[in-house]
Amino acid sequence: DNIGQSSFILKPKSFQKQIINTVTLDDWVKQNNIQRVDFIKADIEGAERLMIEGAKWVLNTFGPKLSICIYHLIDDKEVLTRLIKKANPNYKIEYRWGKLYAWIEK
Repeated sequence: DNIGQSSFILKPKSFQKQIINTVTLDDWVKQNNIQRVDFIKADIEGAERLMIEGAKWVLNTFGPKLSICIYHLIDDKEVLTRLIKKANPNYKIEYRWGKLYAWIEK
């Protein structure tokens, strides 16, 4: 029923609920003492805006190049552009093939 997605389930009789702990990119980079972030690629089925929200410090501090899918939610292009520019207004942004590409000219 969800063919074409990252997974599909054919009318199962029961579901098993599982709790998954997550961490923001900002927290992970700080906790692991990462000294450099050069590139972020994301195709996370509509959760791209949550990823950007949790990576504001990384975007502002390191200014990594970005390749992010913008076709999952109807307003992805506008919302993701706004979030990226809010985190770091120096980003240049282009859109091609359902993706947002962003970089900072040095």
